[in-house]
Amino acid sequence: MRRTSTLVVLLAVVVGACLAGSGNVGAASQPEPVPVPSLEPAKTEALWRSLVAQRPKAVRAQAACRPLRAVFYAASDWLRLATKLAAAPSSCADYYISVPPLVADKTQFRREQASKIRALGPNFHAMAEIHFTTWNRWVASTGSTWFTAGVTAREHMASAGYDVAQGDTWALNELTTAVRRGDGNARANIREFLRGLYEGDGSRPTRGDVLIVGFGQRTSDLTAYQNTLQNWLADTAFWTDMGTYVSDWSQEVYGDLRAHAVPGEPVSVRREYLNDYLQHMLVLATAGPTGIEAARSFLQAAYSPLANGAWPRDSGWGWTMVPVDQMSGYISAQVDAMRYFSATTAQSRDHWGFAWAPSNTTGLPTSDFATQTGQLLDRLAASVRDSAEMTDPETGTGACGPPGADTLCNVDIDGASHNGAWRSFRTWTQPLLTIAPPSETVTAGVPSAASTVSLTTAAGTPATAGPPLTVTLRSSSSRGTFATSAAGPWTPTLALSVAPGVAGTFYYRDTLAGSFTVTASANGATAGTQAVAVTAGPAARLAVTPDSRTVEARAAVTFKAAATDAFGNVVATKLAWRVTPRTLGRIAPTADGATFTAGRVLGTGRVIARAGAVAANAAVSVSPGHLRIVSLKVAPTANGLRALVRVADGAHRPISQARLTLTVTQDGRSLKGRGVTGAGGKALFHFRTGSGCFQVVVDTARAQGFQWNGPAPRRSVCRR
Repeated sequence: MRRTSTLVVLLAVVVGACLAGSGNVGAASQPEPVPVPSLEPAKTEALWRSLVAQRPKAVRAQAACRPLRAVFYAASDWLRLATKLAAAPSSCADYYISVPPLVADKTQFRREQASKIRALGPNFHAMAEIHFTTWNRWVASTGSTWFTAGVTAREHMASAGYDVAQGDTWALNELTTAVRRGDGNARANIREFLRGLYEGDGSRPTRGDVLIVGFGQRTSDLTAYQNTLQNWLADTAFWTDMGTYVSDWSQEVYGDLRAHAVPGEPVSVRREYLNDYLQHMLVLATAGPTGIEAARSFLQAAYSPLANGAWPRDSGWGWTMVPVDQMSGYISAQVDAMRYFSATTAQSRDHWGFAWAPSNTTGLPTSDFATQTGQLLDRLAASVRDSAEMTDPETGTGACGPPGADTLCNVDIDGASHNGAWRSFRTWTQPLLTIAPPSETVTAGVPSAASTVSLTTAAGTPATAGPPLTVTLRSSSSRGTFATSAAGPWTPTLALSVAPGVAGTFYYRDTLAGSFTVTASANGATAGTQAVAVTAGPAARLAVTPDSRTVEARAAVTFKAAATDAFGNVVATKLAWRVTPRTLGRIAPTADGATFTAGRVLGTGRVIARAGAVAANAAVSVSPGHLRIVSLKVAPTANGLRALVRVADGAHRPISQARLTLTVTQDGRSLKGRGVTGAGGKALFHFRTGSGCFQVVVDTARAQGFQWNGPAPRRSVCRR
């Protein structure tokens, strides 16, 4: 008790000194403690063993229990966090606990941690923390792609024991302000990184958690931040990818007690101001125009505010330099606010969590600090559990205590004041830049029809007031250009003056086929987009590959042809094929080319492909095939000998019209026979001989288109 009182005095001094500060959210300015699984390893191990011994099974939630997907970022103490939550669980919650990577190499993950979290029950899942800054260095040092980085991280996860088949996943820490602003390739890189994390080796695509660097709750001027968010929410391609790769969008909203604990304010008022901060991104997306539907639908399913469980902190995580009982009340108040918001906005499932980042910044004895942080974890677990089964949030969520004794959320700090600036996120404050038509199809190299850029309200009506804006037009295509006239001149970016009631007109031309996005942006307005499909022009060039081939008689070879327009775009067109001279063989179209089958006439010629007036050819040469004597069978007859010869090519196909000469020898005397193979590649010879023993050999074999290089088969036979 004496030590706790000492902490109260120390924190009271800090409170007085720091009330004027604004606070920051993001990377902490103080050195972070070395991550450990538990600040109380022996107690955690004993509790863990006790819980696991109970063989936890899936618990059927009560009807009044609100489903919760609870996502916890743990900078340290992750196993104690998970075990404490499991000791007082909500029957309808799924708990996701992040585990930090190894300090020495943050591309590698801690082993034997995921399995310990999973062992707490089927509703407990481990998340491997993906440290973005480290993987950024990995990409730079290895020359690999961001997609490869994501795939590699999944490989490292699997080797460390994370099992996505059992519900484990990943947590990317964290998206930077560059991504929020859209600087350079920041968004493109993140999209590729997340694609790799999602796909892994392709055997089990898995969505994961993304942490987003936050903004201090006490910031007074949020205009620039809100404008940045509004522009970000208009990036349809980005949010479409997030909907594919990401399950939890963990906005870092590490609140400041000095903006919450206003003396005399009822819980309902504090709750409202707290939700203005905790839910601001989702609230803004909900208020947005139809043009941000991709972002809105994603956030409505994935938004997961990451509330403040970092204690005691004076910067970096939101200000929490208060005694443990006040921090306990603040944790309860945050759970109460998030439960209330989910229930009153008709969400089918609650979706939120906490950042757990204990740091002994006040120099408490280690045992005292462990005890007090353990008390906070007990309060966190109980408030999550007790707030789950509520029927009327207006009368209390249970996080603050049972009805009539709901005082657990009460915490007062002299000089604290609410920040009403966050209420601006309830309204879409910018006019919208709207491009008409919303989509366009053009032929490569051909100017589009005229498009216009105008200013509208969030409701979609024309804007009637406001200053003129300088609007910049850009295309996601590397060859897209703009002009104010269909005759040009053409430029990669175009500045237009747009005012309420006065639209800007532009034309678009592109020489690269594909699907692209034209973006209109201006300071003080939400960016607008136009989807552009660029189709290839008429075929201007044709290339046949390979450009030459030599093929044996009766063998086949495949040629391919690609038609391109004047700008190098592939043109899908039907091709006509022929071979000259025709005596060389025949040609038959295939799905992506043609197959030339040589005849038995040797020589050179051309394979020709034609697309309209455009043609291309490849040289083809027919060389002699290999003639093989497949068999020589000799047998005596009543009048002499009979020999049957079978001839085939290298593919074991019979060769007709092959002219053969056989020689039969006996005691220095010889007989010769000549024959021609039929359709089956066989020739039958008869020799009139006397009795005795004979040698039969094939002397010559000739056939058009083929060459016989031996060996000459020999057979011995005796006739009685």
